[in-house]
Amino acid sequence: MIRIIPAHVPDEPPLTYADSFDVPVLFRDGPADKPRRQWRTAKHETWAGSGGFPATNGWYAPTTTWREIIKAAAEVGRDVTPHLQNQPRYAHGELVARVSPLYAYLGAHPVEPRHPVPGSKGRRLTLNPVYEYGTERSAQNAAAYRLGMTMTEWACRSLLGLGQTEHLELGGPIPALRETFKDPKKSLPDLWGRHETEDRYWLIEAKGGNVGVDTLRKGWAQLAAGSTALGLYAHRTVLVGAAVRPGDDLFLTIDHNLHPGQPPLTPDGSDADDEDTLGPGNLEDHLGDSDDALIGAARAQMLAYLALRSAPASQLRTVPVPRFPPPALRTDHAPGRRRPHSRHAGRRPRSSASPRPALPARRDPLHGPR
Repeated sequence: MIRIIPAHVPDEPPLTYADSFDVPVLFRDGPADKPRRQWRTAKHETWAGSGGFPATNGWYAPTTTWREIIKAAAEVGRDVTPHLQNQPRYAHGELVARVSPLYAYLGAHPVEPRHPVPGSKGRRLTLNPVYEYGTERSAQNAAAYRLGMTMTEWACRSLLGLGQTEHLELGGPIPALRETFKDPKKSLPDLWGRHETEDRYWLIEAKGGNVGVDTLRKGWAQLAAGSTALGLYAHRTVLVGAAVRPGDDLFLTIDHNLHPGQPPLTPDGSDADDEDTLGPGNLEDHLGDSDDALIGAARAQMLAYLALRSAPASQLRTVPVPRFPPPALRTDHAPGRRRPHSRHAGRRPRSSASPRPALPARRDPLHGPR
């Protein structure tokens, strides 16, 4: 029997960068089971943007935009620069591979939670009818992987202030342990990163799709193996489950555990004084304070840069952009676009003697000129 989308299902347009929605997030110390419908029934707290883990566990309801989700999909994991700097046209294909499952299978729907959070949008991400009625299991599994990696990147970086993530299988943070982390026979976590404010490594496992108890337990086993390998170095293990089923809300469970030990190694070429200047928040809040933060932010956006570099000059245009957006607004990565954001509210102003020239607003790598 061939399943088709019922006629009563509305023909909704795809999500756009400006679309905003709430993402229920449950923080828990240590491993735990999948919650039972609490993303609709439990009382949620307003997300205060702590730049780290919240002081108390429980449900929170941060608001984000589709642009932030797509940004996370493009930036998660490996550094593409060595592979694509001489063949930038392939960067466009890499971008498509990372974001196309999200565009294909995600949508948003209105919700009425039992305990509304002040300032919430009243919309949440969900699986769209194409996924529910017309997608085979293999494609669903591939979409679950991409969803898990994307939402894990979004949570760790946008909410919790982690620096750039990298795939652990590329060698990890400790040169002496490189071959251990690269061993394909070992079942290890997906990602690692360094949290500058905490001054410790993070080992991160991402799960996506219909994330049940068995999936969460497998994730903790992978984190335990990674933690054992990392040994004496202080680190935090983080398990992110991006759970969603057809007709239901996308929500996250973030289970975490601390492991004391010696401080992380100083990155090659970095200045130890840089680390002392960093305050709480995402590393992108400190681009003027730390060379490491600046390099990390640039590295994270190389995929988009390379895709734009390969675009014909006829598809580029110049748009004037103000150097200093108001505190409640943030200049987005696509020049000429601004949206509400609070991360940069406390950024140190720079001298007005050196105004920023007009920046080129290159085309959107996926949709052409914007």
